[in-house]
Amino acid sequence: MRAMAAPVLSHLDPDLVTLLDDVRTRLARAFKAPEGSLTIAMSGTGTSGMEAMVANLVGDGTRVLVIVGGYFGERLAEICRRYGGVISRVDVEWGRAVDPEAVRAALRGGKVDVVACVHAETSTGVLNPVPEIAAIAHDHGALVLVDAVTSFGGHPIDVAGWGLDAVYSCTQKCIGAPSGMAPVAWTPAAQARKVACRSFYLDLALLEDFWVRRKYHHTLSSTMIYALREALMAVEEEGLEQRWARHHKNHKALASAFSGSSTSRSARVSGHWPGRSGG
Repeated sequence: MRAMAAPVLSHLDPDLVTLLDDVRTRLARAFKAPEGSLTIAMSGTGTSGMEAMVANLVGDGTRVLVIVGGYFGERLAEICRRYGGVISRVDVEWGRAVDPEAVRAALRGGKVDVVACVHAETSTGVLNPVPEIAAIAHDHGALVLVDAVTSFGGHPIDVAGWGLDAVYSCTQKCIGAPSGMAPVAWTPAAQARKVACRSFYLDLALLEDFWVRRKYHHTLSSTMIYALREALMAVEEEGLEQRWARHHKNHKALASAFSGSSTSRSARVSGHWPGRSGG
């Protein structure tokens, strides 16, 4: 809140440009993104990040396998459909994590360009086995699109180490800033298979021109950049591994306190722990 009280800067002010470079670098570290990735924050909520990743990876005829085990998996499938994707699904009982072998079986059915999944599903609290899913997807030549809206900053995420290709999140959950921006990691593998983006506002090539090459695209909120930068500094001061451990410890305490609830039982049965709340 103190950071957001600082005087507003123009979106083209040299001082703000310096802050944008700092935010890009800190996001790359937090995502553990590979060299050459574009790590920026979309102007908009987590759904803007979701739509941006889809808009730049999915076009008419793109074959997308979506893992659907909750409300946000459904939303991901719907946005892919709206951008012209040919959608197939792995439907999972709500409250259960997907079995990676179900993904493998679905990929045997034919060529798939993109496998899309939610890491931590808000509507059920389930954490999906993204590293295993990514390995299977790459075995079949598919890119991996991941919703990390809840998990980013609270669960282990390693974009480079896990072989993820396009990842999006938000600012108001585990990162700890207000709602209003959507961090994304857009790797070289995804860049190489970018489609012609139908959206001007969400076109990552144009946004890279703005964030990296200083070409005007839209009027970014400097106040939100202050907040995101401050939150990322707090993440680094605590340390990613320590932050992940703290979230896990608090999860265990909550799971123990509510061990009689059906939600907690299903989370324990699935072998994962509650992710996010809210939308």
